[in-house]
Amino acid sequence: MDAGGRLVTLAEVKEILEREQSERGELNYEQKLALEHARAFARLSAEKANELLAKLQEVKKVSAAHAIKIVDTMPTNADDVRAIFAKERFQLEKEEIDKVLELVLAYAG
Repeated sequence: MDAGGRLVTLAEVKEILEREQSERGELNYEQKLALEHARAFARLSAEKANELLAKLQEVKKVSAAHAIKIVDTMPTNADDVRAIFAKERFQLEKEEIDKVLELVLAYAG
């Protein structure tokens, strides 16, 4: 979550922390760890992550929180997508899973 309580992707976390580091010169310990993590695992730029996020939310049953998990993990198969939704009371249809994977693959390459 950002300072306003909004959920953000790892790519956005990376961008925010890098901006803060350049403005302030130094981050605190926790921020440094978060930045290291974001640099290691964010697979897209913040701009591309936001584009993919918007497209994923157009898929029925994909909430903002689910879309962020998808953008952060960039699943490559149906089982990975199902795992993101494992705690839900519903399951995605095959067509919805295929659409999620199609979108992710379009941004992964």
